[in-house]
Amino acid sequence: MKSTTDNIKNLWFGADTPIRQNKIKLHPELWAVCKQVNQGFKPPSGALQIEHYRKSDRLAFANAVLKELKFSQLVTDPKKYLSDINAPRRKHAIPNR
Repeated sequence: MKSTTDNIKNLWFGADTPIRQNKIKLHPELWAVCKQVNQGFKPPSGALQIEHYRKSDRLAFANAVLKELKFSQLVTDPKKYLSDINAPRRKHAIPNR
């Protein structure tokens, strides 16, 4: 399962079904990030209960989860991102005028 806003919304806000439970078991890291983000998430609409979240609130939640996922990947594997910085730079040809 890809980490997309739609998949995150379906995982977190979807009906509790055996398929959803299986997805949670298959992707525990995504579920853990969802739980972590949920603890401090304040929806833009100000809704107090998840049942009252608007579409924009759910999208904001999914985007917050994606942001946290990217940050946690950066922290757990900084070499992956630093290798791009240390790579030799190519010289670009300057067009003749």
